[in-house]
Amino acid sequence: MKKYSVLIFIIIMVVLSGCSSEEQDSDEKTELTISAAASLTDALLQLQDTFEKEHPEIQTSYNFGGSGSLRKQIEQGAPIDLFLSASSIDYEKLVEQQRVMEGEAILSNNLVLISDNEASVSSFDSFLAGEGTIAIGTPEVVPAGTYAQETLTNLGAWDTLENQNRLVTTKDVSQVLTLVREGAADVGIVYSSDVNRADNVHILQEFDKSLHSPIKYYAAIIDNGEENEAKLKAKETYYQFISSETAKKVFEEYGFQFTISVQK
Repeated sequence: MKKYSVLIFIIIMVVLSGCSSEEQDSDEKTELTISAAASLTDALLQLQDTFEKEHPEIQTSYNFGGSGSLRKQIEQGAPIDLFLSASSIDYEKLVEQQRVMEGEAILSNNLVLISDNEASVSSFDSFLAGEGTIAIGTPEVVPAGTYAQETLTNLGAWDTLENQNRLVTTKDVSQVLTLVREGAADVGIVYSSDVNRADNVHILQEFDKSLHSPIKYYAAIIDNGEENEAKLKAKETYYQFISSETAKKVFEEYGFQFTISVQK
C-alpha cells in the first residue's frame, strides 16, 4: 500500500507542477520596446499606464532621443518593436530598407522661439539685433533642429548666426529647453508642444509654417525579424492604441495636432 501511496503522491505532484508551469506561462507578459522622439516623452509616459491597464498582458519600455539617432540604432540591429519619429526623412529611410511593417503620419506640430521668463528679447528680430546665442537641435540628427535650420535659412539669418558663433547645437529638444531655462542660451527653437515640459520658459513667437517643411510625426511597426505570434499581436495592439481616441486626447493636451482618423 505504501508503494501505491507514494506513486499516487508522485503523480499528483507532477500534475500540480504542470498546472503551475502552465499558469506561469500564461502570466508572462509580452515586452515591447518603443523608440520615440524626445518631444513625445511626457505624452507617451502618461499614456503608458493607460495602455498597460487596458492590456495587462503587454509591458512597454521606452527609448527616447533624437529621431536620427534612434533610426540609426534600428539600422544597426537594436531590438526595437515600434518607432515614433518626428522626422519624415528617418521614417522614409526605414521604409526604403523594408524595416517598416506598417506605418503612417499621426501627428503634426508647430515650431516656436522660446526664452526664459526673464529674457530681455521680445521677438526673433530683437534677438537677431543683439549678440545672444540661440540653441537648436543638431540638424543632422534632431528633426526640430532640421526645421530650425530651414527656418533660419529662409529668414536669411543662418549664415550670420553661424559666422558669429551664436548657434548652440544639442542632442535633442530636451537639452534645448534645459539650456534656455538655465540661461546658458538666450533663446531656443523647439516645438510648441515642448513648452509644456519646462518651467521658466515661454514662447516668444511661433514661426510661419511656410518657413520650414511640414512637421509630421510617424508611427511605425518595425520588422526586426520577430516571428513570435504574441509579439506581433502586441505590436499591432500598441499601434492601434496610438491612433485611438484615448491617445488623441492626451496628445492634444500636450499641444500636438492629430492628423488621422481616430481608431474606435
